[in-house]
Amino acid sequence: MVEVEVAGVKVDLRSNSPVLLLQELSTPYRVVPIFIGVPEANAIDLAIANVDPPRPLTHDLACTFLEVLDAQISQVVVTEVRNGTYYAEVTLVANGIEHRISARPSDSVALAIRSGASIFIDEAIMNAEGTVFDETQADSGPQVQQEEIVGEFRDFLKSIRPEDFSD
Repeated sequence: MVEVEVAGVKVDLRSNSPVLLLQELSTPYRVVPIFIGVPEANAIDLAIANVDPPRPLTHDLACTFLEVLDAQISQVVVTEVRNGTYYAEVTLVANGIEHRISARPSDSVALAIRSGASIFIDEAIMNAEGTVFDETQADSGPQVQQEEIVGEFRDFLKSIRPEDFSD
């Protein structure tokens, strides 16, 4: 497994879809892009920015449940890619027992950010999907233009309308 952190959420200009960027913590600082939904991107963006919403969002509520039940998220792992879809597991410790729960990577990462849990990617996925953008970014450490990415995502969120979600 390769430990990663959230380098940000960016909007893919071709599809106008949010992309979660997970970057390894050591050289060569490869980044794995994962397409995610707008609500999940918003949840991750808010968690990265340490924004405390007036009412709890779904991931905040889940973390509150875990806290009340004296359970902790120890880690999340992006475990596989099948037919272009990424899969993940949340490792939860409750009453001294470790549980692995299947989850979407976006939800897993949103929970990890809120709970302070470590984020990992299976090494085979990192080797197959990880990219070093350029030497400047590789030498600069594990923050791939985070402010620019967050700014682009905020601009994207401002541009969406309720009609964009109708069937």
